[in-house]
Amino acid sequence: MRAWSRFCVLFSFFCIPASASTPLPTDEHGDYNGSDLIEWIKSHPEGDVHPSLRIGRERPGDPTSILGLFVSSDGDAIEKGDVIAQIPWSHLIHPDAKYDKRRKFFSCRAIYNLAKELRLGERSRRAPYVRYLLTQPRGIMPGEWTAAGKEFLAEVLGRGELPPYEETWRETFEETWIEGCSADEDDEIGRAAFWLATSRDEDTLMVPVYDMANHSNDPRRLNTRSFKPDAAGDPFRLVASARIPPGEQIFNSYNRCNQCSDVDEKSCDTFSHSRTPDLFANFGFVEDHPQNWEFDPSDDDEDSSDDDYEAEFEFCLERDPESGELEALWEDEDELPGGRGVAWLRTQYQRLAKIFGDKEKLEGELVRGGDDEGDDGERMTRWEWESIWRYHGALSQALDAVIQSTSKELEWDEL
Repeated sequence: MRAWSRFCVLFSFFCIPASASTPLPTDEHGDYNGSDLIEWIKSHPEGDVHPSLRIGRERPGDPTSILGLFVSSDGDAIEKGDVIAQIPWSHLIHPDAKYDKRRKFFSCRAIYNLAKELRLGERSRRAPYVRYLLTQPRGIMPGEWTAAGKEFLAEVLGRGELPPYEETWRETFEETWIEGCSADEDDEIGRAAFWLATSRDEDTLMVPVYDMANHSNDPRRLNTRSFKPDAAGDPFRLVASARIPPGEQIFNSYNRCNQCSDVDEKSCDTFSHSRTPDLFANFGFVEDHPQNWEFDPSDDDEDSSDDDYEAEFEFCLERDPESGELEALWEDEDELPGGRGVAWLRTQYQRLAKIFGDKEKLEGELVRGGDDEGDDGERMTRWEWESIWRYHGALSQALDAVIQSTSKELEWDEL
C-alpha cells in the first residue's frame, strides 16, 4: 500500500530529511485530506478531480487505519467511465522528453528529477505533491531494511530457495541506483528518491493522487483503470471501471497484467506483470487474493534433460467465495509438479514451520526493544519483523495449498 502518512511515528520509521515545510492539510478528524493537492490539480485547465473523491483514512480518526482514496459518504456515486482524476503533465514528476509509454519502465533521469523536486521543497512548482512525499517514511521495502532484517528475511526464504530471490531486493539500491545511475551513495535525498520511485511510480511517472490508491486484484474490489500519457505533454487519467458507491474505497492494481488477473491483454500497456513475491519486494506488503506464485525446485546445477528434472511452476491462489478455502489453480494441469517437486514443497513447508516454532526466541534476539531504537543494523525494526511474518504466513499458505492440490491430482492418477 502506497499511502503511509504518519506511520513514521507509529512504527519508528525515519522520514526523508528536509527543511521545514507547510503542514499537510487535515480533515476534522486530523487525517491528511489532500485538499491542497486537489485544488492544485483543478487549478490547471487540463486538471480534473471528481467532486465525490475523498482522500483520507478508512476509519476516520484512527491513525492505524489505512490511508487511501474513497468515495465521500455524503457525495454521489462515481459511475463507471467517470474520470476520478486527470493529472496534467506539468503536475507529474517525469523523465522529461525521454518518456516512452510502451518501451521505458525505468528511468534514472526520472529519479534525479524527483530528487531535485525534493530538494526544492516549498520552492518546487509541484510543492503540494512534494510536501506530501516529504512526509513518507523510509524503510518500508526489504531492500531498505536494516542488515538484521535483510539477513532474517534471507533465512526465511531459504537462502535462494523461495521468492523473492535475493538478487531482486537485497542489493537493488547499490546495483540499480549507485552503479546503474552513477549516483552518490552518500546522497540521502537521492536515496529517498530512489525508494519513493521504486514504490510509487507508474513506469517512470510520479503521479499525485493516483499513487494514493491502494492495491487489490479481487474482482469484487478492483474498480479503476489508469491511462498513461500517450506522449510527453499529455495528462494521466484514472477512470472508474465499475460503479463505486458512496463510502467505498477506490482500488488500483499494481500488477494488473499478471497471469492470475482477469484482464484483457489489450488493456495491459503498463509494466505490471509482477507476482505476489515481487509486490512484497517492491512495496513491502502481502497482497490479498487472488495471488500469483511461481516456485522453482530445480538445482542450478541440474541438467534439464534429466528425467527427474523439476522446472519452475506457476499457479494462482484464490479463495473460494462460498467455502472460504484457498485453492491453487493451474492454467495447464500438465504443469503440476511431479513427485520430486512435491517433496521439495514439503521440505520448504516444514522448514518454515520450524522457524515459526522458534518465533518467540528469535524475537528476543533479533528485534529492537524500547531502549535500542538506533539504526546500527544489529537488530531489526518492529515493522521489519512483522512484515517478515506476514510474508512467512503467505508463503506457508501458498506452499500448503499447492501441496494439497498436487496430492489430490496424484491420488486421482493412481485410481
